[in-house]
Amino acid sequence: MSPLVAIIGSAQPGRTYSPAVRDPEGAAAAAAELGAALATRGCRIVVYSGDPEYLERDVVRGYVRSGRAQPGSILVRGRYQKDLGFEEAERHPDLFTVVPESTEDWEVIFYQSLLTADAFLLVGGERSTFIAGLIGLSRRIPVAAVAAFGGGAERVWQRLSGQRGVATEEEVALLARPWQPGAAEPIVAALHAQVQRHAEQERAAGEVERAAGRRTVAGLVTALVLLLLALATIPLAYAAPAGGWQNVAVLVAAPLFASVWGAIVRNAYDGSGNWLRAAALGSAAGVIAFLLFVAAQLSTNPGLLDGDAARKLVFFVLAIGFIGGFTSEVVYAKLRDQDVTQTSVLPPGGPR
Repeated sequence: MSPLVAIIGSAQPGRTYSPAVRDPEGAAAAAAELGAALATRGCRIVVYSGDPEYLERDVVRGYVRSGRAQPGSILVRGRYQKDLGFEEAERHPDLFTVVPESTEDWEVIFYQSLLTADAFLLVGGERSTFIAGLIGLSRRIPVAAVAAFGGGAERVWQRLSGQRGVATEEEVALLARPWQPGAAEPIVAALHAQVQRHAEQERAAGEVERAAGRRTVAGLVTALVLLLLALATIPLAYAAPAGGWQNVAVLVAAPLFASVWGAIVRNAYDGSGNWLRAAALGSAAGVIAFLLFVAAQLSTNPGLLDGDAARKLVFFVLAIGFIGGFTSEVVYAKLRDQDVTQTSVLPPGGPR
């Protein structure tokens, strides 16, 4: 769909602006030229009032006179039966889409509608124009703040020059040039380029987010599989011959599965996306904790793995492996302090 550009600004003679609006008549003519350029580019526009105080009336005039306006391409967001006031709406009603608002608070209408626009065009204006520009910059919405006529648009341009958002340095410099005939087309072209650039960035960010979501799902499925494998070591430990190598292999596999499971669960809990790194670090921490635990038991009971007691160890090593993987950063910190894990879970004589 063609981009929707919010038209914001005013240049009323005799009104006090800060900074002052320069050449109000020239600003009105520039607004009409900008309107024609927007129509030529195929942009839709959103306006709020046809009151002569605002430049929206001039933009609409140029937009319609261009002959390139499409049906329904002028969106009017105003108070019910109060803010239409566009002469062109009587002659070309098909070009207008009127969305009346029931509230009398025009600021509510104005600021809420800004979030639906794809870009802002600012000329002159005062406080509301400046605030609208700041909203655009803070939300990385493309902003074309024409500085040539002063007012709030010039203040926004000053911010834009230091916080460009999606605008390039050349596009920001273009907005600061003195106004001259033909200046509208390159400004609108630059704004249109910003809209396309922003859309590409949004698509790229969405793809990154979707990819992260897919990785999260894959990681959690992997964690579930590892959980089942870890639990499966319990019946395998009792099915393997007592004192055989199969029993020892199950005893080693149990904390390995549990540590990777714990690391992936911790990774999902923290919202990180580097599953492979978490699995590698978690498995290493879990295995280290397991080895130190078993070594401590063997030091007091050298025949621990030869008999039926090895089967009972699987319950302890599953818990130690999971905790080691889930708290791998703590394990590595304790490694530096030479205090890895509590190794006195079992009594000196081994499990009974």
